Amino acid sequence: MTTPLTKLTVLFLFALLSCTDNKTAPVAASADTTNNSIVQKPDTTNRMSSMPVTIPDSIKRFTVDDYPLTDDMLGSGDNGREIKSGDIFATDKVWFTNDNLQQTIVVELYTDNFRVAAFHFQNKDIPKALIKRMEMHTGDGNLASQQQKEKNFKGFINAATKINKKFFTTNKEFNLGDSRQKAIHVYGTPDRKTKEDNLEVLEWDFAGDLLYDGKADLKGKPLAKDNYGHQTIMFFRNNKLIAIIFKNDIP
Repeated sequence: MTTPLTKLTVLFLFALLSCTDNKTAPVAASADTTNNSIVQKPDTTNRMSSMPVTIPDSIKRFTVDDYPLTDDMLGSGDNGREIKSGDIFATDKVWFTNDNLQQTIVVELYTDNFRVAAFHFQNKDIPKALIKRMEMHTGDGNLASQQQKEKNFKGFINAATKINKKFFTTNKEFNLGDSRQKAIHVYGTPDRKTKEDNLEVLEWDFAGDLLYDGKADLKGKPLAKDNYGHQTIMFFRNNKLIAIIFKNDIP
């Protein structure tokens, strides 16, 4: 037979257990909230890592050189961007020439008229090293050999669009015939100096501010403004500029 004291004891224990269960519920909810926060944390980290890098004002920038050719002159789509000479093709390129100057500019294009490269040379003194750097193809889509390119190169010049001589001076006012000293004054010490086919070839490489991570050592060089990376290549004969290549990295 249960005594009144025993009944009170049972009631007290039941009430104590009920209080304990009520207290543990918020703790469990708090643990769930914490776990959710832990799961979401990597997403926050990813968002932070994708934020643009702030480049200090102390790092100089410069606008890369180019030719004052308008997008209208470059046309649109594939119209005029594939020319055949002999048994090889020059694709994604627009050719311009001037008979008085006897010079030609070739602009290589990517999507939305993005200028991947520009090649500028004298029609009667074309460096083989420049031709080597220009990609062309055979009818079956393979890369054309150096011999094929040299053999058929004049045919592309003959098919080029004739334009005014004012377009053959770069935005930084470089002209073929300029001195080696002028190039070094504008661009600084070259990153590479080589000899190719009795020509001196000077090359400058510039990181683009659109991809700069803020950590790479620029060695005092400026960043190419609004650019993914830029190279300037100049060819000199007897200290006179005879050809130029401007290259821009693809975004």
